[in-house]
Order: sequence, then C-alpha cells, then structure tokens
Amino acid sequence: MKKQLQVVAWLTALVPSVAYSQDAAQVTPAEPSTAVQAIQNVTAEQFETAKDLIRMVMEFLVKYSIQALGGIIVLALGWFLAQYVGNLAARLLQKKHVDVVVSKFLVGGVKLAILTFAFIVALGKFGIEIAPLIAGISVVGFGTSFALQGPLSNYASGATLIFTKPFKVGEIIEVAGVMGEVLDMKLPRTEIKTVDGNTIVIPNKHIIGEIIHNYSTAKRLDIRVGVSYKSDMDKAIGIVRDVIKKDARVIKEPNVGISEFADSSVNIYARVWCKQDDYWNVLFSINKNIFDEFNKQGVEIPFPQRDVHIIENKS
Repeated sequence: MKKQLQVVAWLTALVPSVAYSQDAAQVTPAEPSTAVQAIQNVTAEQFETAKDLIRMVMEFLVKYSIQALGGIIVLALGWFLAQYVGNLAARLLQKKHVDVVVSKFLVGGVKLAILTFAFIVALGKFGIEIAPLIAGISVVGFGTSFALQGPLSNYASGATLIFTKPFKVGEIIEVAGVMGEVLDMKLPRTEIKTVDGNTIVIPNKHIIGEIIHNYSTAKRLDIRVGVSYKSDMDKAIGIVRDVIKKDARVIKEPNVGISEFADSSVNIYARVWCKQDDYWNVLFSINKNIFDEFNKQGVEIPFPQRDVHIIENKS
C-alpha cells in the first residue's frame, strides 16, 4: 500500500512537467513556422505574378506576332512587286520610244504608288488605324505645303517641263543665262554641262517662264576672220568654207559670208555646228587651218591701220 502511494505521488509530480514540456514544445517552434509560412505565401504570390506576366507576354506574342509577320511580308511583296512592275513598264516605254525623262518619271510614279499601297496595308496588319493616320498626314501636309512653297514649286515646274518637253536630255539649250548640254532633268532641278565642263544645277522654277533657246544636239560655233580690202573675197570665202568642210567633227553645212566692213578689214563670218565636247578643239583647229591656208594662198589678214595726215600751217 505504501508503494502504491509513492507511485501515485511520483506520477502526480511528473504530469505537470510533461505538460509543461509539451506546451514548451508547442510554443517554442511557433515563431519559426509563422515566418516560413509568410515567406511561402510571398513566394507563391510572386510566382503567380510571374506566371500571369509570362502568360500575358505569350498571348501578346501569339496574337500580334502573326500580324507583325503579315505586315513584314506585305512590305516585302510590295517592294518586289514595285521593282518588277517598274522594270516591265520601263521596257514597254523603251519599246514605244518614249522620252527618257518622261519614262523615268512614269516608272518612278508606278513604283511609288505600289509601295504606298503596300505600306498602308502593312500598317493595318500592325494594328494601326489607317483612317486617322491619313487624316493626320493630310493636315500635316497641308501645313507643310505653306512652309515649302519654294521646293514644291520646283516639283510642279519639273512636272510641267517633263510633259511639255521644251528640251530633252542630250540637247544643248540656253536658259537663265546658262548655255550647255542637258545632262539630266528631274522634278526639282535640271543639270546642265557647259562648254568649260562645269555642271550647273538650275532649279526648275527658274526655267518655267523663261525664254529657252534649244540648239538641239549641236552647239553653234562662230568663226570670224578679217581680210584686207585688196583681197579676192570669193577666194577668201572659199578657203574658209573648204577648211571647215574638211573637219570631220563639223555636223552641219556651214554658213559662210561677209559679216561687216570694218575700219581696216572685211570681216568674214562662218557659223559652224559641232558637238559640245568638241567645241574648243574644233574652234582652235579651224582657226589655225584658216590662218595657214591664207598664208599659203596669199590672202592678207590686215592689222589695224590709221592714216595720219599732217597739215602744215604756212601762215
């Protein structure tokens, strides 16, 4: 009986300690488990956010990548189509013997129209509203036209020159105080090569309304030489004509005759036509050959003379 009472007393003392230890075991790890749970919650939220972001990006790529690819394909096809149709139009115009400048203008217009149409279609593929864009471009273009009246007038004048065709590439013209061969004619400007080899660019607005001298493909060369009043004029004129005809670079039949009766000489004038690139060589060569023939055949080239009369006053 005594032993039983001792066992009961020992168990009674042990139960609170066990309960305390169990409470401690429950309380002590409570704080770490709460922090881990908070971290896990934050990580889960971030993971969900990342998943949503990736899903949005994938949806965007799937939705718009096909449209973007379609727009790029439309632009590429438009470019190749513009080149093909432009080359086809150029060959057709060449067969019809259309002027080079007009042909270049028409081919450029065809290419520009095709590329513009392809660009508009591509904008629609990219998801851009075309109607507001065109309206905005129209407003900007209307305002810009006032600021660019000078350059735009060059383009309008260039279009007028291209279709009226007062001159062509390769012809020799004189306009706005410049004479030379037309190298190229574009909408904003015309390029002219002078006899000296200089290239002069003239804005087309300075050509429209001006007097244009078109000498076709030949440049006029003026030969002037004086002979003595005692010389045989028919012989002198014949020598000048024969020298000019012997030069293979002369294009047309020359006009030779007496131009004026000067103080010390009778001046013979000859109009000669040649290519612009041969101008100076033909001028120098003909003058030298005329001088040599005059010396051979006894035609005198006089120098300026004055007769001085001395009156003696005998008073």
